[in-house]
Amino acid sequence: MKYARVLLEHCPKETTALFIQYYTGRYEIKKDVVNIPLPVVPSQSYAAGAVTAVQNLKDLLPLPYMNSTTISTPSTQGNVAQTVSEAQIASDLVSLPSYTPPAPRTAFSSFVDHTDEFITFLEACLEEKNLKKQDRADLYTTLFEMYLFKSNDKKGQHRDEWEAKARKFIEGSEIPIDTSNVLLLSHLSDFKDGTTLVREQAGLRFDIFRSYTSAKDTRGAIKALKKYGPEEPQLYPAALSYFTSDPRVLEEAGDELDAVLKKIDEDGLMAPLQVIQTLSTNAVATMGMLKPYLLQTITRERTEIASNRRLITSYRTETTEKRLELADLGTKPQTFNNTRCSFCGAQLTLPTVHFLCKHSFHQTCLNVQVDEEGNVQGDCPTCRRDNDTIRAIRKAQDESADRHDMFLDALERSGDRFGTISEFFGRGVMDVPAVVDT
Repeated sequence: MKYARVLLEHCPKETTALFIQYYTGRYEIKKDVVNIPLPVVPSQSYAAGAVTAVQNLKDLLPLPYMNSTTISTPSTQGNVAQTVSEAQIASDLVSLPSYTPPAPRTAFSSFVDHTDEFITFLEACLEEKNLKKQDRADLYTTLFEMYLFKSNDKKGQHRDEWEAKARKFIEGSEIPIDTSNVLLLSHLSDFKDGTTLVREQAGLRFDIFRSYTSAKDTRGAIKALKKYGPEEPQLYPAALSYFTSDPRVLEEAGDELDAVLKKIDEDGLMAPLQVIQTLSTNAVATMGMLKPYLLQTITRERTEIASNRRLITSYRTETTEKRLELADLGTKPQTFNNTRCSFCGAQLTLPTVHFLCKHSFHQTCLNVQVDEEGNVQGDCPTCRRDNDTIRAIRKAQDESADRHDMFLDALERSGDRFGTISEFFGRGVMDVPAVVDT
């Protein structure tokens, strides 16, 4: 590495190719070379001499990590005449290298002030399949940094092209670059796409949206809202607060405010009172902007109230009828007009058993015993299944009445908390336990 910078300064392409061969393990070692004295050649130009020096150093200098020292004759370059024929040199090329390629990071310092050659070297090294994990991470991180450096180079062009390369470089899921390194390099180079990609892969969608709102980037905030809103519903209340935070932001948002209000209303993300409280924190939004939302909300609420009132009336009527029926069953005599057995379908003959549910049976079909007062213990066979279901439901309600943790959990997850409270109220969760005198 002693002459690396000098060679890169005068022969960048040839030196870069030599580095690629050496660090990728494709450098071919020559042996059994006959050293022929070189004749004196005419003086040559400085550039041609530098090219010749590269070729000489390639074959004569002992490179680190090599198992043997190689010596070869210089090749012809430029205006230097060939003085040694192929018959004078007997050389054998070894197909496979007999050395271990060093870590690529040992060559990084040699490419100072040679950005293009450095990028070529890094891309060539990354094409190798047998790289160590640490070497691959070093190459990926350094190449990502060089892409960002080229995109911010004042003398450079095609900024979008270099940023596209950097973006594509970190889009994969198996890129061995540490997340903190990507965030740091993206921040230093003002590469917003890099920060966004890392946060997106980490599931930090709310942070992405907040970064746009902090920078007053309304267009970016709208783009993030449309992309992440379906998966992160809480972005819509945040967007509502941001759009109405400043008159300029509200003007840039345009029709997006109506779209956000519609989404909040459809999904029930905020109560109407919460929406009004959010918009009342400043004087940006006017009542004219909220008029369609409020009109739609009030109309829907009135329709729902009218529907609930009809349901309440029907339930009250049905409850009153059932109570009167129960009172009649306990106080008034009942008339049974059935003429056929509900079990066998034959004509009813004595002895006959009648149930208050208006089903009649032959006593022999029921196979039950009648007590001295003529009463039968048991349920109607026709209604028994429904009665058993009702008893099971009632038993489950009684058992769950003491499960207040279940009620709180259901209330927390419910979208309609009033409906949940009504349901558990019917189960007896809020009943006052009876006091037993001792």
